[in-house]
Amino acid sequence: MVLQSIRDRLTGVLAFVVLGLLVIPFAFVGVNEYFSSSSLNQVALVNDEEITFDQFNQSFLNYRRQRQQQLGAAFDPDVFDGLIARLEHLDRMIDEELLRQAAVSLGYDVDNTLLAEQIRTIPAFQVDGVFNADVYQARLLAEGLTIAQFEQQLRQAAIMETLPRGVLESSFATPIESERLIALLQQQRSFEAVTVPADPASIVGEFTAEEETSWFEQNQSRFMTEEQVTIEFLELNADQFPAAEAPDDDVLLASYEAQKGRFLVPEQRQVSHILIEVPATASSTEIEQGRLEAEVLSQRALAGEDFATLARENSEDIGSASAGGSLGFLEQGIMPEAFEAAVYELSLADPISEPVQTGFGWHVILLTAIEPATGMDFEAAREVLLEEAQQEQAERQFLELADRLVDIVYEDPTTLEAASLDMGLEIQTEGPFTRNGGFGVSAEPEVLAAAFSDLVLEQGSASDLIELSPTRAVVLRVLNHEPVRAQTLDEVREQVQSLLRQERASELARVQAESMLVRLETGEELAAIAEEAGLVVVTVPAARRQSMSPDPVAVQNVFKLPRPAEDGESYHVVDAANGSALVILRAVTDGVADEASGFGSLQAGQMMGTVVGSVESIGLVRQRREAASIPVFEDRVGVSR
Repeated sequence: MVLQSIRDRLTGVLAFVVLGLLVIPFAFVGVNEYFSSSSLNQVALVNDEEITFDQFNQSFLNYRRQRQQQLGAAFDPDVFDGLIARLEHLDRMIDEELLRQAAVSLGYDVDNTLLAEQIRTIPAFQVDGVFNADVYQARLLAEGLTIAQFEQQLRQAAIMETLPRGVLESSFATPIESERLIALLQQQRSFEAVTVPADPASIVGEFTAEEETSWFEQNQSRFMTEEQVTIEFLELNADQFPAAEAPDDDVLLASYEAQKGRFLVPEQRQVSHILIEVPATASSTEIEQGRLEAEVLSQRALAGEDFATLARENSEDIGSASAGGSLGFLEQGIMPEAFEAAVYELSLADPISEPVQTGFGWHVILLTAIEPATGMDFEAAREVLLEEAQQEQAERQFLELADRLVDIVYEDPTTLEAASLDMGLEIQTEGPFTRNGGFGVSAEPEVLAAAFSDLVLEQGSASDLIELSPTRAVVLRVLNHEPVRAQTLDEVREQVQSLLRQERASELARVQAESMLVRLETGEELAAIAEEAGLVVVTVPAARRQSMSPDPVAVQNVFKLPRPAEDGESYHVVDAANGSALVILRAVTDGVADEASGFGSLQAGQMMGTVVGSVESIGLVRQRREAASIPVFEDRVGVSR
């Protein structure tokens, strides 16, 4: 709502300036050129459906930004902006377009009702968990999208996903495939192991400069800094505003009366009735006949006959007659006006009415109980109303100041000084922090997204207003940007030396384990070899792939070993979590289906079916590629415009 309010204020001189700037290129080029793609803007044609440079570039920038967030310090800008990376991404876009075309050709479409329901469930378009149309429009406007464009994007994405999902859901595995999967995943291995630990402390002495330099150069990719920024920002927070002036009691009382339903449960009356129906087209004679019938029933009830029995035998209201005419507790505003007026004229001392006419016919009414109004009177609700009024004033002030802040920053987005001086807001700084965030405002996802956005990071502009809550927002600029870079040896020398010691220690542990292996193969006992070295033999009678003894790395490597000969054993040295392990592999037992364990034939079939479905989906794309015409214009992909 804040953004919408701000955009609504783009009027006056500023609006005419912006409009004037837009008119100039339209006058020379023509409006149509701005809304139709030229063939020079194509990067690929997929069966005559074009992928434009604008579409590709936006998609690639989103992908690049996502990978940068995932990889952190390991992100290499050169790799992810090269021609190879761009062509690979274009290949994925072509695959998506092929799947979309295949789905459309098979008649797949998205029901409008389902599409609307999907949009309503998107959290970004909700307020307090409920879809809000104003927020929906404002969010799309902020992204530069119309409602029609956004809904078309959703529709196309849903259509594109339909076909591979159908392939996946219809795929299945044969019983033999399921059995083989169970045999592998539930396999058990029996072995003994002696772990030879790597001890970096045993590596004494200094490394030469040549050793350090050589190792560092071979492992340069392990020593990259993370991209960082330092920002300055202005914060607008309604909680820091001076307390708003309290409204007088007349204003609060009017607010109470307008919202009385919030504070009071109105009086409720329990009633029963007997209905004599009279059609809307009835003649005056028929209307009078109905009144007389109701009059007789009213007199019988007044004479002491049981009202519930009279209702069951005579009422023409199907819904209540079987319940003795009971309508339960009613409050004002529910029943027809004449009926309601009669109910509130009755008292428990005089509970039976004369015949009452409504659009349904004639009623005889019985009042059986009165529940008085409960809740907060004005005095009790006064503090709540006062707090809400002051909060509303604070929010109104916040919107006005947010408007002002945006206007000032918009005039000169290269500085926050003018807004700081004009509005008395302190320019605060924070950082450096990475794309993973820091503390304070840099921990907010919206702030991180803005700080590393092209607008702020590449163009040096102040950000748009960033809403952190309905009454808190910031505007920021990047003060300093530290891109990813390779660290120098001097910066990481101690770390290099530590890693070198660990590596040398691991090599020595491997040598020791292999020398023990030679002794084992010549007939010496494993226990004697281990005892001589001061090590311990660990016996694992039935290890699974997830077993932790002697350590998970060693176990994973044991499961990579070939089966020993029938009724035999085999000797191996494998890597361990720290060092190496000498292993005697004694037996391999394939897994069998066990429905009770939660991984039986059904589960294995589902898992294998998913794998088969993935392979078939890839095959589908390959088949569509072979049958398609897909000219690609590589010279338009490799550069940013």
